[in-house]
Amino acid sequence: MDDQDIPVESHTDVLIIGAGPSGLMAAYWMARCGVKARVIDKRSTKVFVGHADGLRPRTLELFDSMGFQHRVMHEGSISTEANFWVPGESGKLARKGPFNISRVDESPYHNTRLNQGRIERFILDSIQEHSDLEVERDVIAESLKYDENLEKDPDSYPITVKLRNQGEEASNVPCGPSQSGSGITRNELKRHDLLPDDWDDQAQQSNRKSKVEIVKAKYLIGCDGAHSWTRKQLDIPVEGSNTDHIWGVIDVLPISDFPDIRRVSIVSNAAGTILIIPRERGLVRFYVPVHVCEASSTPRFDRSTIAPEVIRTRVQAILSPFTFDFQACSWWTVYQVGQRIASKFTKGDRIFLAGDAVHTHSPKMGLGMNMSMQDGFNVGWKIALAVAGTVKPEILATYNLERYPLAEMLLEFDRHWSPMFTDQKPPDEKDTKAAAMFDIAGKFEDFADGWKVFYPGSRLICKPGSEAVARYIVPGERLKPVKLRNQAEGGTKWTTRLLESDGRFRILVLAGDIRNPMQKGRLETLCQVLTGQLTSKQSPLDRYVSIPGCYDSPIDVVTVHSAPWKESEFFDFPEILRPFDPVRGWAYDKVWCDDSCIFDRYCDGTAYEKWGVDWVLGALVVVRPDQYIGWVGELGDVDEMTEYLDNILVRK
Repeated sequence: MDDQDIPVESHTDVLIIGAGPSGLMAAYWMARCGVKARVIDKRSTKVFVGHADGLRPRTLELFDSMGFQHRVMHEGSISTEANFWVPGESGKLARKGPFNISRVDESPYHNTRLNQGRIERFILDSIQEHSDLEVERDVIAESLKYDENLEKDPDSYPITVKLRNQGEEASNVPCGPSQSGSGITRNELKRHDLLPDDWDDQAQQSNRKSKVEIVKAKYLIGCDGAHSWTRKQLDIPVEGSNTDHIWGVIDVLPISDFPDIRRVSIVSNAAGTILIIPRERGLVRFYVPVHVCEASSTPRFDRSTIAPEVIRTRVQAILSPFTFDFQACSWWTVYQVGQRIASKFTKGDRIFLAGDAVHTHSPKMGLGMNMSMQDGFNVGWKIALAVAGTVKPEILATYNLERYPLAEMLLEFDRHWSPMFTDQKPPDEKDTKAAAMFDIAGKFEDFADGWKVFYPGSRLICKPGSEAVARYIVPGERLKPVKLRNQAEGGTKWTTRLLESDGRFRILVLAGDIRNPMQKGRLETLCQVLTGQLTSKQSPLDRYVSIPGCYDSPIDVVTVHSAPWKESEFFDFPEILRPFDPVRGWAYDKVWCDDSCIFDRYCDGTAYEKWGVDWVLGALVVVRPDQYIGWVGELGDVDEMTEYLDNILVRK
């Protein structure tokens, strides 16, 4: 036996299999919370071009909380309207629309297009900013054993995975379709195809010889795609449609006189239906349905019969009499997918599945990468804080409770949406397709854009009694983004950035109008309780164990008052709301004002109104580390708030 094939044994707190978007989002939390983790991926490099490209508003809000949304805005292509093109009275294509696909009252962000490779780049950079965690590439998992008898022992390593570093055996070199003359072939990516911050990642990052390793882990997160090896090892079946849809997808620099080539458009006529998506760097993506087959058919559909020339011809036929061609193709592929969901997202208390490993659907809803990343984000912070000893392990059961119903909604959306591209109606019915598609999109809009998630009651979500205090701050939903003015300096910031995803729960003190003597008295009483002056109980701010190596307390307090900015002062607030550090001084970033700002039209002084909070009496809110609402009460409801936190956080 070669020395390289003699297994070595190692231990890690968390092993993440798969370094796609969902795996990297989970890894982000390990980096932020100082957790010992490893991330393996069978690919020899990260993704560079093509693949998923749609980013929904809620995902962009999470990116803001992670600190790199500005990079997405700089590079991405924003879509605010969609058009439908169907045969008109003369039989020629006629525009129906435009239809609005953005809601400025819900989020500061709009549907944005940017390829998966750039998103991976941004998350990797954020991980490296906070830790030395790196993706181990060219590594495959060969076996998995799980001893459920050990899972109740927090110090145990019940998961055993055999890993092999493929080294020179790997064949997955970075490549993408590009055009050469009149034909299209797959060529290795060249330096000029990439942005400079991806240059170093083009080279394969692996050892030259294979090496076998036995890894013992406390937790495992499987993010290894639709054909998930992890899911198969756990014998978790997938259920759903028996029909697969075959889609051709191509990213090109179009040469066309079609008027909406740079707008989101759906074009439908007797020749078929296509989806047109404008992209970054002048690219346009075309989704083209090419075939429907039975998933159980043997052999599987031969996807090699679909080439870029086939996709080009289909697009030309559907866009006729408008012209279409291209000389530059960045990437293309063929998807064979159906609507399927795993029977469960977890195995025991220690193994979790996320993203395409547990739900698959057609590629043209712009939701796949979003749902996958939000899966990884949800399970990531929970596992990271459980490993850190900050939260009780029982909260991990909320992952399946929260994310499984959303995956079911995802498939339900796709069941309504996909037939619109594959079912060909008679010409006299074409005019109704635009209205039908718009109705479907509207029905699922709140879910698709992430404005509603419908998380149920649990240890993390205290449902009853909040409506009277804050009508639009709903436990189990995200905190609606607003822009606030900093009391000390007068600058503005969105709450999506203010409530940074750093692993801490936020106590949001909506202090109301502190010019009112009675209200200022209520605020001072609250602060005395928070410091333990008016009760024999330990202050909730000092009650729980730290996030080791990161924060002394897993709770951060942020204050938002409703008095005019010029009629209040930073030092009007009790010190517990603006703590002092002997090195950094006063915490000027902890007190904010809901007041209009003449130089920033988005800071309009309507936060309390948008949240449904009385501008005099205010409210008390607990926001989870992922910016979803956990608990809501009045300023005097500290005991109830503490009871909520006691169910989640580990006491000292």
